[in-house]
Amino acid sequence: MKPLRHLTLANLLMGLVCGTSHAQKPIQKLIDTEKQFAAYTSTHSIKEGFLRFLDSTGVVFNQGKVLNGMDFYQNSPAKSPVLFWEPSFSVISASGDLGLNSGPYTVRATPKDSVIARGNFSSIWKKNNSGEFKLLIDLGNSYTETHPPVSTVNEISLQQSFVNANYDEIMTLEKAINQTIVTQGWRSLSSYIHPYAHFNLPGKSPVITQKRVLEELSDWSNQASLKALNGGISKAGDFAYVYGSVTHSNKTTSYLRVWIKDKNDWKLILLTMD
Repeated sequence: MKPLRHLTLANLLMGLVCGTSHAQKPIQKLIDTEKQFAAYTSTHSIKEGFLRFLDSTGVVFNQGKVLNGMDFYQNSPAKSPVLFWEPSFSVISASGDLGLNSGPYTVRATPKDSVIARGNFSSIWKKNNSGEFKLLIDLGNSYTETHPPVSTVNEISLQQSFVNANYDEIMTLEKAINQTIVTQGWRSLSSYIHPYAHFNLPGKSPVITQKRVLEELSDWSNQASLKALNGGISKAGDFAYVYGSVTHSNKTTSYLRVWIKDKNDWKLILLTMD
């Protein structure tokens, strides 16, 4: 593994990233935990890795169903392909209790075999009472393109707390947006897209930045039904995630949205659909 080269985006991200060494510690721990998870899983098994790093309330997604992660992996076979991944994008709340990692993954039958599948993962982590990050959400999408080696992790460390923000606020926003998408199409998300938004979509490598995301949305059909199911919000009220279902052409899959607050407005920093 190449060492991470920290990317300071203070001038580009409107004050959302702090370049001080003190502020980097929480996000570095978030990144390191993801790397430890990947390293452990690659030398053991997918089952062992998830059972070690999952939170007891963590969920996974399988064919449009939301499942308790512990139950799912307890019943999974011990033998599995070799899965490896690494973060290329990370976001953490100002309170340091909730964060996001996303990046490429590969699957091989054995460590010596060639890649049989690849894609992008998105994970939500929550710090427990012992100060350890535990995995709450894991959702991936597959694509065929070869991802370039990860040499830099793009980081956003949020800096402002919003004491009046709450979970009901973000769920109300989600439900309103899902209704608007049906009537006005995906372009109705335009005013919510963060400049450095990441969209991880089925069959495509990540679509990054507001400009590229908006170009992508213009081609989407609005013939889809979305339902927000559950989520959470950070102690600082600056970072929230929501997962739900997407039904299109009689097929149901899952989505994950991650929101960050910028100048009192919620902005969409990540959308993943499997």
